[in-house]
Amino acid sequence: MNRRKISRTKQFVEIAATLALVAATKLQATTIAIDLGPPMIYTGTNAQVGPIAFSNLNGVLVNGSSVSLDFVFTSQEFVELFSNTSPSFDVSVTLLTNAGTSPGLVTNTSAYLVDQNGNALPGPGIIGTAQSSNGSTSVGFFPLLDSNGGPNPNLTFPFSFYGVHFGFTLPNDRSASVIGADFALFGNGGPDSQFAVGPHVPDNGDAGLLLVIAVGGLLAAKLRIGKTV
Repeated sequence: MNRRKISRTKQFVEIAATLALVAATKLQATTIAIDLGPPMIYTGTNAQVGPIAFSNLNGVLVNGSSVSLDFVFTSQEFVELFSNTSPSFDVSVTLLTNAGTSPGLVTNTSAYLVDQNGNALPGPGIIGTAQSSNGSTSVGFFPLLDSNGGPNPNLTFPFSFYGVHFGFTLPNDRSASVIGADFALFGNGGPDSQFAVGPHVPDNGDAGLLLVIAVGGLLAAKLRIGKTV
């Protein structure tokens, strides 16, 4: 009887410890507010937002610890992606360290886009990492690609996201610490590739062009009528 009680007590302790660990992991997420700037449609090969600097990680040791980041766009801002948005559209986070050289790559990466209610948007996406001799290490999330690196055929456009979650493990260079960081969006597309920053932008990136064409057509028609009269 006592053995059963001890066994049950042990099980309850293990369950409580597991729940506490999960809760602690969730509490470790750092929320970072990002101002994307004024509403705008970004078009072309050099379409880019940022880099936008943030200091929330300054002083964090590059010691192999895990980092969880929740980027939240301010002032009801969102990013809207269209059917003509390049599949290589990239959300990037770069950390600058005082390593003085390449600090190593982040590992155990995860990322997802967040909807208006703070929920993860479906879609696998792929994640890439890089480092530089200037002491920086970065992670890029390509949400429009499937797990094989091709365009995801299951996505429905247009769609918007209101934030991004990143999780990763820092490199292990105990002599270094983070001294700066930035967030950026890269279109990575051709001349016709578009994405938009809202609120108050057209539902489709081509709406402005269609309006110009329509107005131009009306003016041309008036000119023709005037000449006829």
